[in-house]
Amino acid sequence: MSTSDKNDILSVLYEAIPAGNKQGEDIFTFGSVYVAASTSEGNIGVCATLGVTVPCFNPAYFNIDRVADRVALNALINARVNYSVLYDGAADIFDVVDFTRYQSIVMIGYFRSLVDKLSSSGVETFIFDLNQHDVPVMPIKLQQEYLGRADCVIVSSTSISNGTFNGLIVNTPASTNVYMLGPSTPMCDVMFSYPQVKGLFGSVFEPHDQKTIQIIAAGGGTRQFKTCMRKVYRLRHE
Repeated sequence: MSTSDKNDILSVLYEAIPAGNKQGEDIFTFGSVYVAASTSEGNIGVCATLGVTVPCFNPAYFNIDRVADRVALNALINARVNYSVLYDGAADIFDVVDFTRYQSIVMIGYFRSLVDKLSSSGVETFIFDLNQHDVPVMPIKLQQEYLGRADCVIVSSTSISNGTFNGLIVNTPASTNVYMLGPSTPMCDVMFSYPQVKGLFGSVFEPHDQKTIQIIAAGGGTRQFKTCMRKVYRLRHE
């Protein structure tokens, strides 16, 4: 592994995997929207590409400074750790978190369906996304300012693979509640080593689920494989 920052969340996640769990005959599926990693036990981990082409990946040697390798590594980590933890339940984040108790909610990564639910409940959300063309996404230059006064931040877990997670956490007050969201979410305890992180909302799949693999290989995304995945969550217990 090559890395320039041992504090990088992806490095921390990978190093936390027990040595014996890093070995195995993993199979990677490289789609245009998602990458999937499948273990010999049939566990499937996925990570969104966000438009990055991931042509191949070698688990024996990778460059964590290369975004394509980060995407594949994120998928592999999810396949290795998301099936060995206890969940608090299986549900959509909107049905678990009472967002009406927050005064200033920032969303990093545009989750349209969640925004629609929040809006229908009268909850205002300030949305930021690297794709500046989506409406109602706000100018990225205002992101740090809004993070600084947010009491709740909903973060797309693609921030882990695209390298922006650490910067987001640094600019988020210690008292703010951060919820990680999306199929790319690692569900392991490492995520709770960041004090702001209060909840993990990710997805798992049935063992050896070839339908999901086929959808990803054909360039499908969350909308196409959402019926195959189970939304699970873990909350910080203090």
